[in-house]
Amino acid sequence: MSWKRKTTGPRSTAEHPLPRPVARLFPSPEASSDPLSRWIVPALLIGAVAGLGAVALFGLLHLCTGLLLENIAGFRPYRTSAEGGFRELAPSERPWAVPLVAAGGALLATAFAVWLAPEARGHGTDAAIAAAHHDPSGMRGRTTVVKLVASGLTLGSGGSGGTEGPAAQISAAFGSVIARRTGMSRRQARTALVIGLASGVGAIFQAPLGGALLGAELLYRREMDARVLPKALVAACAGWLVFGACYGFAPVLGRHSADAPGFGAGDFVLIAVTGLLCGLAGRLYTGAFYAVHLRTEDRVRSVPARIAAPAAAALLVGVLGLLVPGVLGTGYGLMEALTDRELVAGLPVLMLLAIPLAKIAGTALTVGSGGSGGIFGPCMVVGAGTGAFVWRVGEALHLPSAGPLPYVVVGMAACLGPVANAPLGVLVMATEMVADASLLGPGMLAVLCASAVTGRTTLYRSQLERRPRETAEEQDEAAESRSGTAHTPHPVPAAARAPEQESGPPPEPKPAPAATDGAPVAAAGSAAGPATGPVTGPAVPPTAQPSPATPACAPD
Repeated sequence: MSWKRKTTGPRSTAEHPLPRPVARLFPSPEASSDPLSRWIVPALLIGAVAGLGAVALFGLLHLCTGLLLENIAGFRPYRTSAEGGFRELAPSERPWAVPLVAAGGALLATAFAVWLAPEARGHGTDAAIAAAHHDPSGMRGRTTVVKLVASGLTLGSGGSGGTEGPAAQISAAFGSVIARRTGMSRRQARTALVIGLASGVGAIFQAPLGGALLGAELLYRREMDARVLPKALVAACAGWLVFGACYGFAPVLGRHSADAPGFGAGDFVLIAVTGLLCGLAGRLYTGAFYAVHLRTEDRVRSVPARIAAPAAAALLVGVLGLLVPGVLGTGYGLMEALTDRELVAGLPVLMLLAIPLAKIAGTALTVGSGGSGGIFGPCMVVGAGTGAFVWRVGEALHLPSAGPLPYVVVGMAACLGPVANAPLGVLVMATEMVADASLLGPGMLAVLCASAVTGRTTLYRSQLERRPRETAEEQDEAAESRSGTAHTPHPVPAAARAPEQESGPPPEPKPAPAATDGAPVAAAGSAAGPATGPVTGPAVPPTAQPSPATPACAPD
């Protein structure tokens, strides 16, 4: 789904300048460097609002699940410790109602999103990454409310998805709005958006360090942007404190100190096998999601069809959820359930094998068809199921000396980290979710084994290959700061500007060759990501080229 949105005309923050005492608390748009002291206030503000957004999302999801999935459909899914404690899975009292409730929730959520903010459809993390690269100050404020309601309805009615995508898009949109309202430069706006994304994910998973690392890693496939890490840490801690003040500071998946792993040689062999299988599962998960997503985007074009597609997919997901546990909803409760030795030992091996496969299919149908939800969390559920399957097979061979907890946690990190191109952030986040840092070592082994299998597979296609050293616009910002000229909130890229002319009569216009006219087209296509090929066809004048760096802002 494209990150672009409708526009109504240009808007400049210079029309409403901040009062001088307030402006001193924010980064100066004319500054060539951003000291951390100037980012304390905006980072705390963005993190606090991200925490409030995570609180609202968590509460709305809990409310919708209890009302729609439990009371109306009679289905009681697994719960995490953060959601009120672990409980056994019981069959649905009204199984015929489960697919109908899932389809009804998807229908309402998609219609609401298409009506008010179409960019809120699908998973939110990739949209936030695309906005960070192309239009960091252009995300609309209404996206926060629309994404919140649409995700609560979709996941609360049984759709398979994660909470991190909505949390990331909600908090990133607020960071973008703050950047726009305070007149930040493009580089500063990108930082504000990224620390919003990091604090939102860190708050919803109660993992501030992992969220901050994720923000530094998530924009690029082969590098991390360490410059945003100090600001992201401040924002992520603020979000974690706000969320914890409302729902407590216990780990999302509970504490499991009684099951502290004592590893032997057999365990490390199984951990490596877990990493290899999770790498395969990550590739399958990514391929299945984009197979559904791309076909839906190509063939479903009318507004009624875009609303009906997620509802039809939700019917299938509802039927699948009756057969395999953990498919309906986020599945986070299933991750905690799989850390219980007795429960995993009592499940058939084929059921443990079916859990990750069913979650892959359910998420591809729900989010790939246009439903609102994340694809980050379900990938962790797939890894948790794969780790539990490996432990169950190893237990039959008397190989592991530890319980299923380490296999579940390293499976979460090994399945998601390599395909998200954020192995360090995801690994730290997975250990924070169970409050057990002793799993970092086994987790690194599993992630390395998984990375050997995943190769260049990526879950977020808006990621750039590497961090640009310095864009033409940022060079202009630095030059403006040295010369003392005023900063333009949305400057025109160098490729689209006419060269400055010396005084005197203008020269006669000369026709440009076709190859030169086509060059900006190919350059713009390459900036969108590696998946975009060169543009072919007739040459287009440079003035007609759309530039993602300079979209006009729409009203919030």
